[in-house]
Order: sequence, then structure tokens, then C-alpha cells
Amino acid sequence: MSEMDLFCLPYAGGAAGAIYSKWSGALTPSIQVRPLELAGHGRRMSEPCATSISAVVADALEFMRPYLAARPYVLFGHSMGAMIAYELAKATQAAGFPPPQALIVSGRLPPDFRYPDRDVHKAEDAVFLAHIRSLGGTAPELFQSRELLQLFLPILRSDYELLSRYRYEPSAASLPTDLIALYSDRDPMIDKPQMEGWQRFATGAFEQHEFSGDHFYLNEAWPQICQIINRKLAAPEELGEELGTGGQLEIKEWKAR
Repeated sequence: MSEMDLFCLPYAGGAAGAIYSKWSGALTPSIQVRPLELAGHGRRMSEPCATSISAVVADALEFMRPYLAARPYVLFGHSMGAMIAYELAKATQAAGFPPPQALIVSGRLPPDFRYPDRDVHKAEDAVFLAHIRSLGGTAPELFQSRELLQLFLPILRSDYELLSRYRYEPSAASLPTDLIALYSDRDPMIDKPQMEGWQRFATGAFEQHEFSGDHFYLNEAWPQICQIINRKLAAPEELGEELGTGGQLEIKEWKAR
């Protein structure tokens, strides 16, 4: 398979560069990781946060334009990033670009599912932070440092408000792409049977993989996620050279269904 770009979108409060840059070392050379940093996050922290998913999508599309016509691409997003990746896949088509080779969504139920805690961003700090803590994966230092809380709480609240404003608009047709859905077995935001509903949103092949961990399982399981991406996207001869297995991947600590 030819070279391609892997555009990666972060979870709420996350910096795409910090989350995804290390993936390059676990992916085959033909797959170029391109973290999509949101305004107000990471290296763009000095910019105001976006106020809608559509604004995030428009901003990301502008960054992607120089690459989209040059070679194939894939979209990956975790949690909030999964919703953005889905909307971005629709936007690329609407702008006249080819669809992604694959859409990979992680830690988020399908876009037509309405989460019950949509307004948690309006809660007082103690309640909001208890919700964040319940998902796991957040460094304890964040909850113990007043300075860090003052820095990151506004970003987290902004991202959760962004999600609360999102309204799914049914499309006339499903995306003409393969779709891979990833989730973890102890994620309080995931219902396993409903996760299968993602296959309604794309007409290509559908895969579903379960990992061990909490909502932020990808912070530890990213090498296994990269193996799934390699298996899906890389040429057989490249897999053999990269892994020394003749193209057969040994993937541990995850279950496919």
C-alpha cells in the first residue's frame, strides 16, 4: 500500500502532539502520524478554544487540505476526538476530497447516542472533577495542584461544553470507508452492544476490538493500537520487514469480536 497520513484527534483536555507523536515509532514507515492540535490545546494553548464541533472540524480541515489530495489518509480519534473524526470524515467528502481509507473511533459510542451527563461542564468544581477522576487516566498531580487546575479546568470545561452542544444530523448515506471501533472493558462511558452501532455509519469493513483498561486505556495500550493500524493499513511485505514475522502480527492484551 502507498504511503498515507494518519490524522489523530485528542480526547477532551488533551494535547494531540503529546498523545500521538510517540506512535511514529510503532507504526510502519509508510504511515505518517499527523496529530491535529485543537485551538486552546497543547502548542496552541494561547489561542481561544473553539465553541462548536463544526468550528473544530473547519479548523482541522484547513490544516489537512495540503495533504488530502496528495495521498491516502486515515482518521483516528479517542472519546471527544472520535466524534470530531466522524464529522471530519463527512466534511472532507463535502469539500470534494476522497474519503479516508479508514475511520478509527475509540472510547466513544456512535454519534446518535446521547450521553446522560451532557451538562456536567456546568457543575461546581468538586462535582466536575469527580466525574473526570471517575474516568481514570488523569495524573493525580492535576487534582493536587491549584496551579494546574487553574490552567486545565477551563480547557476541560470548554471541551465538555463543546460536546454538550453537539447535535447529530443524519446523513443521506453512510461513509464509504472501513471503520474500526476500539473500547476498553472498564470504561464507564461505553456500552459494548451499543458500540457495535458504529457499523451503521460506514459501508466498508467493520472491526471491533476490546482492550483491558479504563476510559484512557490508549495511554498504555497505544503499541497494541498501532499494531492493529499496521495490520489494517500496511503492505504485507512491509509488515514482514518491520516485525520479522512474515507479515503475521502477534497482538497481546486485546480481544477482537
